[in-house]
Amino acid sequence: MPESRNIDASPGEKSWRADLRGRMARNQWLLVDQALVSSSNFLTTALLARALGVRGFGVFSVYYISLQYLNSIQLALIVPAMMSIGPQLEDAAEQRAFLRGMAGYQYLFSLACAAVAAALALLAGTHFVRWRGEPGLLLPFLLTVVCFQLQDWYRRLCYLHDRGRIVFWNDVISYGGQLVLLALLWRMRRIDAGAAYYVIAGTSLAAFAAGFFLDDLGTSWREIKRAIARSWSMGRSLLVASQSQWLGSQGIVLVVAALAGLSAAGGIRAAVTLFGPVNVLYQLIDNVIPVRAARACARGGESGMLRYMLRSFSLLAALIGPPIVAACLFSRPLMVRVFGSAYAPFAALVVWEGIYVYLALAYRGLVYYFRALEKTAVIAHTAMAVAMVAVAACVWLARRYGAVGGMQALVAGQILNVSILLAALLRRTARAA
Repeated sequence: MPESRNIDASPGEKSWRADLRGRMARNQWLLVDQALVSSSNFLTTALLARALGVRGFGVFSVYYISLQYLNSIQLALIVPAMMSIGPQLEDAAEQRAFLRGMAGYQYLFSLACAAVAAALALLAGTHFVRWRGEPGLLLPFLLTVVCFQLQDWYRRLCYLHDRGRIVFWNDVISYGGQLVLLALLWRMRRIDAGAAYYVIAGTSLAAFAAGFFLDDLGTSWREIKRAIARSWSMGRSLLVASQSQWLGSQGIVLVVAALAGLSAAGGIRAAVTLFGPVNVLYQLIDNVIPVRAARACARGGESGMLRYMLRSFSLLAALIGPPIVAACLFSRPLMVRVFGSAYAPFAALVVWEGIYVYLALAYRGLVYYFRALEKTAVIAHTAMAVAMVAVAACVWLARRYGAVGGMQALVAGQILNVSILLAALLRRTARAA
């Protein structure tokens, strides 16, 4: 009987189950939203790859890489400060003024990104004879830069306020609307790269406009200047860290491609793709845990935040451990089944990527900890040191072991990341004790 099972269960077991049910209930809208965004992105990519053809999709992808790189600067300079400082401001008026100021900061930043992208495109078109840009693509791309960043910023503001339902419906407008309109254009045979970017810009703008009127995201110069002054120190350090982190991760793949060939880089990309569900989970916790860690710090101080972080990341480690181990144990049949027999020689890369992904969880937890305390200089210094070591190790290892050497360099860099930040945390707690 159900009652007897509940009576027989130990208090620890009941507490664990209640804690898990509570977390699932609180995060149900966020989980549904992450599934929506991930599935929409996958279907949109598949649709465009088929509709645009190899060359057209290649042009779209080159521009999209630029869009993602500009967005990565936003995710270092603006979003972390907003999500770490905002929850710790207990006065409602002060918090509102800060968030309105961050909204204005985002408006200016997005316009600046579009201006820089336009200047670089015009410079390339003027001075490089072999430049073959798409003249009809620049305007929709620039519109997408502004609108995409604004919508992405707003959805993270909703994460800050724990409004998962609003995040979901906003993404339905943006990502769901984007998929529907692109499918219609494909059916009408009127789709090209420029039209695709107009669709992305339009649906992103519609989603942001809905949020703008819902939350009254107006601002003033005074609020903008105060928000920039309040967040600049953290944003500057994280910007340096993000660029160094990119060099020590994505840069490694480029080094492997140069030294071991494009097939080696393709093998690494395939191994990374197998851990896509874990990376989706990481995207979710990037939006949730930093906010809750900051609130735990505001309520219970540094020790209260540490307790929250240990509890949350212990649960996450137990959750992702089994699928990572399974992927490593069955790496060869997985690579053959998903990508084809040509990828069987790269099965060993899955094991190294599994180690890297598992270590990435610890790295994220340490970064969230120092972000909540606004001690981000240590993150920047660590990232710069690790990037230099990882690239140097990759040059040496990739010459000898090819793609496996590149993955070994990635893992070595991640071990250094975790070790340095963990040592800094232990020194800090020892001083406090």
